Amino acid sequence: MLLVLLSTATVAWYRFSQVPNLDRKVLADEATARLYADGKPGLPAWIVSTERRYPGWRIYIVDSSGEDILERKLPERLAGYADRLKDAGFLSENMDPSRRSDPLLLTPLFTDRDGTSYAIMADNLRSPMNLLRAPDVRAVLFTFALIISGVVCWWLARYVSKPVERLQSSARSLARGNLEARVGEEFSRRRDELGVLARDFDTMADHVRNLIASKEALQRGMSHELRSPLPRLRVASGLARRPGEDVARQLDRIDLEAERLDTLIGQMLQLSQLRAVEPVLPRGPVDLTSLLSEVVEDARLEASAANKNVAWTPGAAFVVEGDHSLLRSAIENVLRNAVRFTKQGTAVAVTLERDSDAVIVIQDRGPGVPEADVDRIFEPFFRVAEARDRDSGGTGLGLAITSRVVTLYGGKVKARNSPDGGLRVEIRLPAKSRYVQQPSSLDAPPDLQVVPGRLSQKKTA
Repeated sequence: MLLVLLSTATVAWYRFSQVPNLDRKVLADEATARLYADGKPGLPAWIVSTERRYPGWRIYIVDSSGEDILERKLPERLAGYADRLKDAGFLSENMDPSRRSDPLLLTPLFTDRDGTSYAIMADNLRSPMNLLRAPDVRAVLFTFALIISGVVCWWLARYVSKPVERLQSSARSLARGNLEARVGEEFSRRRDELGVLARDFDTMADHVRNLIASKEALQRGMSHELRSPLPRLRVASGLARRPGEDVARQLDRIDLEAERLDTLIGQMLQLSQLRAVEPVLPRGPVDLTSLLSEVVEDARLEASAANKNVAWTPGAAFVVEGDHSLLRSAIENVLRNAVRFTKQGTAVAVTLERDSDAVIVIQDRGPGVPEADVDRIFEPFFRVAEARDRDSGGTGLGLAITSRVVTLYGGKVKARNSPDGGLRVEIRLPAKSRYVQQPSSLDAPPDLQVVPGRLSQKKTA
């Protein structure tokens, strides 16, 4: 639209610049001289010659009747002004000569020898309105508008349709299974809505690819893990059928494998539910201090059977938002894993650190994890040592469940090797509120005084 307007203005300016200036008073003097020389019959020839000298102008001489002497139709605005001159008596015969210099007059007047008054009027045929009425100007403007509008519309159509076509092609390619289909930086760098759409599409494609890859990896892991107990079950069943074999022992073995299989299936279902696109999780206030005391007591029973221990000193209550059973499962997975691999005669240290968030730290005294695998231990079915984990009853899903639960409740979990040996796992959960609560008499030694957010040693005699 701007180009069309500029082109129109350029053409109009060029045409206006070709129109010579016209002095109506000079024309009145010339017409008077011709009138005195040749009389009224000489005025038409003078009008024709004057219009040739001033192309783009139409010269009118109006007599006392208010009409052009050549009987041409006056333009509307000039006809109205001629009527006003006539009504005011400026075109009447024997008009007072002094009135011809009236400052209110817009057109000069001149008179014949007999006193007849005439008004000379000029109309610019190349004024904005008249210019648009000219056929050649209309043709030029129409051609300019058509060409420029066509070019601009073609460019706009390409500018809009090209990324849409690329989006359409990428969407169809993605639908056919090409998980690498992307719109590309050529369009994602755009700053308009199509650029935003291109970036969102590429982000969606990345997310879809990661989801499918994660699902496939999970399915492969599930298939492998579900098939692992079956050979052992068949061996135990075959041994139980042999004469003289200890049937009770083989049945116990079958029960153990069935229990492991049941645990594995339960963890798979739990992880599958947690990995849903928008899982609906229960939320409510959970006291981490009380929850940790419960988990530690259960872990101590398991640790004592292997000459191990769990060190935990409860402090003030610390409330977070979550679900008691899910958070218990998340913490228990880490703690049981630490108890499983800590060395005999050592203790797993459990602490609850308080700052703006709740930080649960579980430190074992085991062999630790190779640095290259520290960030992978929270992946489903990942094992640092395949055979060792299987012999210890690990499924490779516990830490993955922990990571997912903590993430869904707005927290973070990370692991690192401790300089003193062993693995240190930190579970950070956002706090809901904090309040003072006396520690449990079961676990807190009598020489600890509870202060909100910290524990301080109280000196005794």
